[in-house]
Amino acid sequence: GTTFRTIGVLFPPEEAGPVLGWSSAIASYGAFVIPVMFGIALQAGNPQITFYCLGGYYVTCFFVNFWYYIRPGCEKPGV
Repeated sequence: GTTFRTIGVLFPPEEAGPVLGWSSAIASYGAFVIPVMFGIALQAGNPQITFYCLGGYYVTCFFVNFWYYIRPGCEKPGV
């Protein structure tokens, strides 16, 4: 929900539709990729690797969001 509402604020109306469609298509892969990652890790006998990878991804996402939307002097404050 929040991602889709933010797209309408970040992009002009003529670009918001295509960006929303693209982000929805990419988001749908999450329901496929994460279970596959766990399946591969479980077969290898080392599932904690998946947690480390996902944790690293989420930390990276936090810093990207901080840099563009939260820090003082950012490009799109308050979005």
